[in-house]
Amino acid sequence: MSLEFFGSPLTDRLFACSPFTAAARRANVQGAWATWGDNALPEFFSSIALETAAIRNAAMLEDKSPLAKIHVHGPDAARFINRLIPRDATQIAINHAYYTPWCDDLGKVIVEGMLLRLSETDFIVTAGLMNRWLSRQRGRLDVVCEDVTDLFGILALQGPNALSILQEATGHDWSDLGFSRGRRAEFSSVPVHVWRTGFTGVKGYELWVPPEAGNNVWEALVSTPSGASIEPCGHASQDIVRVEAGMVLPAIDYARAGPDSVQAHSYGLVDDAYHASPYELNLGRFVDFSKGDFAGRSALFAESQAGGIGRRIWAMRVDWRQLVSSYLERDEMPIVNGKIRRIPPMELLSGGDVTGFATSIGWSSNLKEVIGFAHLPAHLDPHEVVFLRWDESEHPIDVPVSLSTLPFVKPSRK
Repeated sequence: MSLEFFGSPLTDRLFACSPFTAAARRANVQGAWATWGDNALPEFFSSIALETAAIRNAAMLEDKSPLAKIHVHGPDAARFINRLIPRDATQIAINHAYYTPWCDDLGKVIVEGMLLRLSETDFIVTAGLMNRWLSRQRGRLDVVCEDVTDLFGILALQGPNALSILQEATGHDWSDLGFSRGRRAEFSSVPVHVWRTGFTGVKGYELWVPPEAGNNVWEALVSTPSGASIEPCGHASQDIVRVEAGMVLPAIDYARAGPDSVQAHSYGLVDDAYHASPYELNLGRFVDFSKGDFAGRSALFAESQAGGIGRRIWAMRVDWRQLVSSYLERDEMPIVNGKIRRIPPMELLSGGDVTGFATSIGWSSNLKEVIGFAHLPAHLDPHEVVFLRWDESEHPIDVPVSLSTLPFVKPSRK
């Protein structure tokens, strides 16, 4: 379970250190930390508002090293991958990254995340661990699946100034690196794999770094002339901008399907009622029925032909002024969390009945709105009056919300 705490630099005996922990300790002036698995990472460095503004308007650095990484390799690796994802893996070029869901045989999402191709027979999956699922699917194929999470540090460099910072740090032109593409580089003789991708909806890069070189790469970036615009970014700030970009998280916005679900998450959404297909998570564009058979194909095809899906996810904006007014009428202090509320979901009502639920709810200082994801029946008219049952106070408040298509902020890929 995730913990949040304040204090002096962390004791290595309590938490695992990432390649960037030393640099993060120096920069974390507020001493706010949160856990991600066995790792402790900054919750925020300065303030959530300042960091989210930097992501949209300047540049940020964020440590994403604890992200699970599975190395899938061997003569049958491409065939194996293609059988397990709804996208056509045969179209992935070397040094190309795919964002894709992974589904079980019922068409429910196990995880979603990036699939990176390093060579004809080498892939890396960056998503929740799927050890049991992958083992069961391997059969007689000549393929190996290895957890390589600790072999790389991942440093996200995101924001409008990311390109100039990267070019100054490496001395190379990166303007021709297309979206979702990767390339190798050197930072002061340190080999780094740079991927043009990210989880924020803004232009940026992810730097895959040897563990021993994390501190040097961090310093190389912040020491550039354009690096003065960098704000180190904590977990809370990134969580808000990923909601703005319409990016969902397992166990937070849907329950993981598959045999690894309970093993992988001891908290969050685990009930079958929260399982979801790609269509229900706004990921239907990644389902390709022309590619042949794949896990969940029959169920997803039947769903696509049935005239609609069970649920649909919407961008939800909460009438926070009405919410604050309701608090004041009760002589209570308004409670609007500055961070994303991850669990449990809040109820959504229409016509006086509970018709759905809302996840990842919180204040966006960039948009000046309380936002989140609304999970509602697919047949519901988005113009219908829907209320969110705000349960952050002793007596819940039903506050109106407005719905629109995702994302809140259109990703920039230029």
